[in-house]
Amino acid sequence: METGVARTVLLLRYLRAATMKRHPRPGIALALLLALTLPCRSGQGDALSQPPGPWRDLLVPIAETDVSGAEPLMQTAIAEARGQVAALLAQTAPEHDALAQAYGRLGALYLLLEVETPADAALRNARKLQPDAFRWPYYAGYLAMLAGNLEQALVYLEAARAIDPNYPTLYLRLGKVRLDRSELAEARAALERVKDVDELASPANYYLGQIAILERRFDDAVVLLRAALAANPGATEVHYPLAQAYRALGESGLAREQLAAFKLRTPQVHDPLLEQLQGVTRRSLPAFEKAIHAVREGDYAEAIEHFTKGLQVDPDNAAARVSYARVLYLAGQSDAAAEALASVRERDPDNVLAIFLQGVLAQQQGRTGPASEAYRRVLSLDLAHTGALFYLANLDFVAGRYAEAAERYRQVLAADASIPPARLLALVAGLRAGESEVAIAARLEGLTVEHPDDPQLRYALARLRAAAEDPAVQDPTAAMSLASALMLARPIPPHQRALALARAAEGQFEQAAEALQQLITMVGWMAPPAEQALMADELEAFQDHRLPRPAWPEGDPLLSPPPFDPIAPFRDYPAVAPY
Repeated sequence: METGVARTVLLLRYLRAATMKRHPRPGIALALLLALTLPCRSGQGDALSQPPGPWRDLLVPIAETDVSGAEPLMQTAIAEARGQVAALLAQTAPEHDALAQAYGRLGALYLLLEVETPADAALRNARKLQPDAFRWPYYAGYLAMLAGNLEQALVYLEAARAIDPNYPTLYLRLGKVRLDRSELAEARAALERVKDVDELASPANYYLGQIAILERRFDDAVVLLRAALAANPGATEVHYPLAQAYRALGESGLAREQLAAFKLRTPQVHDPLLEQLQGVTRRSLPAFEKAIHAVREGDYAEAIEHFTKGLQVDPDNAAARVSYARVLYLAGQSDAAAEALASVRERDPDNVLAIFLQGVLAQQQGRTGPASEAYRRVLSLDLAHTGALFYLANLDFVAGRYAEAAERYRQVLAADASIPPARLLALVAGLRAGESEVAIAARLEGLTVEHPDDPQLRYALARLRAAAEDPAVQDPTAAMSLASALMLARPIPPHQRALALARAAEGQFEQAAEALQQLITMVGWMAPPAEQALMADELEAFQDHRLPRPAWPEGDPLLSPPPFDPIAPFRDYPAVAPY
């Protein structure tokens, strides 16, 4: 259930890089079928929106939030929970424990809907009223973790540990938050506390295995990831990092076996407190809500069953039928998913999400013409659809239509400025379309100042300062500074190549050739063919005492669109309502 739930909060997580993540926030992704939070109602509010006099300075106001996207039973449950809190606030001297429980129940309901702001406010109020209760900071920390607010999650979870350090799953949550913050030593310490707890052995060893890979302890990673699978053989997502570890060890056959076994199902997390919270509504949920819960738990077979039952009762529910198609695809039934999407289009020809996913299916099948047509149709209905804009820009880029690609990447950024790959790809496409290196370098310098945490921008700038055609753009000293800082932060192969290029720009061709030869010997066989050819060309240039040109070559994974991943949009792209 862990990843299925945690994939509920960040937008467009599918925009991933070939070699490293191309977005600033690690670890947590958008819900498969997220009902987006709608604006708060205007006008009059209840006692929770404006706590009465005695409570005004103690409690956080909780404005009435539109939850019309939820199923009727959930809407009723939230209304009743708000009514219970309001009734207690109206009493002359209500018991703090009773009021805390009422706020906590309300926060739990909002948390189940993943409506972050009111959930956090309700849990903060419960904590103020019951400061010694473990569950309130724990729930608040879990919510902050889902929302990607890792710093706040850490504060809440540490507060929970101060109250009760003996709840095992707390350390799994702390370890995951620390891992997402790249605090590997602290993450390891937390996870090792529970890796031998039977109910937590699978997820704890799964995360420890990922840490071992990041630390290049590949033998340890194999042991840990195999332990995760032994504890939960159904946790098929573990096969992917295990394949990575085997590949790094040179065991290509074993790596292929693990990739063949990979499916999207993470280790189950035993969390009695969270199960209590989910039990608030699960027993009485209608079919579509049960389907969504099954999706979040990674049980696609059960989700398909519930969607099927729900659609028998409500066959014209286009949103539910799109969700059904998505789950079918994630369960490996791509033909059935295509049929379900076609059925949606028959009932609702202009269903934007269905058209977009049809485009994704076409692109997966290598039919770029129909894929482009679908994305263009999406944009005719929704000019700011970032998924269609980005995928269409990538198709233009790969086809060499660089001017069109640059314009679409700029449109992506106009619709959502927080999509990191579009920032650099717009510049790469622009340079290849004929824009001057001086203009591109000036814009890139500005972007590195605006986004200091985006290493991809600094990588591109290091290469441009080292090997630009225009002498006015060349600055070997700046290139060396940038590349050295990148290597210090993360010594991955592209950063090693950038440092070698910077050395060559300073005239140190022998040292550059030696460093690149070592890199090719160490990891060259693991690189895609285009990147292998790129490294060979760069090595030949260094050996000839010349700079490889252009500064931004084709085949560089950090200067190219991310590899097409059809699973991610089916899993992650947001829906206004899932049913």
